[in-house]
Amino acid sequence: MDAELVTTGTEILLGEIVDTNAAWIARRLRDLGINLFYKTTVGDNLERIAAVLRQGLERSDLVLVTGGLGPTVDDVTRDAAALAADRELQIDDASLAQIEAIFARWGRKVHDNNRRQALLPAGATPIANPVGTAPGFIVEVARKGRGHALLICLPGVPREMMHLMQETVEPFLVQRMGADRVYIRSRILRTVGLGESVIDSRIADLMARNNPTVGLAAHLGQVDVRVTARAASAERADQMLDEVATDLYARLGDAVFAEGDTSLEAVVVQALAQAGHTLALVETNTGGELAARLRAAPGGEQTTPSSLVIASLAELGPGGPAEPIGQACAEWAAATRLAAARVNTDVSLALAICGVADPAAGPYGAYRGESFVAVATPAAVASTRLDVGGVDELARRWVGNGALNFLRHWLAGQLPQA
Repeated sequence: MDAELVTTGTEILLGEIVDTNAAWIARRLRDLGINLFYKTTVGDNLERIAAVLRQGLERSDLVLVTGGLGPTVDDVTRDAAALAADRELQIDDASLAQIEAIFARWGRKVHDNNRRQALLPAGATPIANPVGTAPGFIVEVARKGRGHALLICLPGVPREMMHLMQETVEPFLVQRMGADRVYIRSRILRTVGLGESVIDSRIADLMARNNPTVGLAAHLGQVDVRVTARAASAERADQMLDEVATDLYARLGDAVFAEGDTSLEAVVVQALAQAGHTLALVETNTGGELAARLRAAPGGEQTTPSSLVIASLAELGPGGPAEPIGQACAEWAAATRLAAARVNTDVSLALAICGVADPAAGPYGAYRGESFVAVATPAAVASTRLDVGGVDELARRWVGNGALNFLRHWLAGQLPQA
């Protein structure tokens, strides 16, 4: 079954609110094995919504709409659905009775605009809404030389949409697909330390496959690898994912730091906790961003109790700037650990991130294209150079991820490998 989503609402079209419904429904359709090919957002305009629905019904087996089923003048989805399906609007007695019962329970009068919510395209199957006043509905639309297309309209209020989707629409779609149902499973491998082009060169042949499909999603300072498999059973789809994931781990190695939605900082915080370390952090060109990321991760407040943002590494005093720069960064990390220990006696580890600034630019000035990271304990220091510098958002994220990745490998007792 091929599907598309239509979200109505001028407030969504203008960016005044975020369309969370479409993302949620997309995941539900994926889990049902339904191919989602299009997403459309259209404002509260009768003719434009009707045109979008007509187009959808011509090219897709399922058009699922959210929004525009309320009682106000700009709630025109039911009217547009009737136009697109070439039906008249009729009062559905069961839906009207439910609306009247809800208002009676509230002790409020039912007005004509409330009764409008019981208007459905002729022949539509109503979807009862026990958590709101707007019923949904299903219309089957005939297509020349092809099977019927489904037009399913749901309220836009997320709580109501989710309830109707889970309790009515999904069971209906599963029954409708019957033996033709396929299962779609996805798995995301999160990587750091390798650029998108490097990963592409290593897995290009996998990305050329049709099933499972492999794709990349680049973010600030990291790249996600998504694997999606389609099969006649959930078990077979999962097996296909496992096979490709095993190959990806072999090709990408320790660049893979987690799966799913686990963040790099969450992985590092967990490793710190497992090793029994608390961390002191000193930042220059990341400007305190890394400490904020670590503390926002579960358990981060406990593992990163001390942090310092400085404009000049000379502020650290003894153990400050020296040459070579890699050794200097290591010395700064050691000095940081000692300084933090005076603030918090539980600190057992220090991480220093420093960029090499252009002296003419002043504090927090333009950092050249390099940064340095060092990890220090009372007994040892390890440092590395990162081929990235700067103070903009992208540079801060790249430097921060490089520092976290170095610390991740250090906690694992190994050095990162390209």
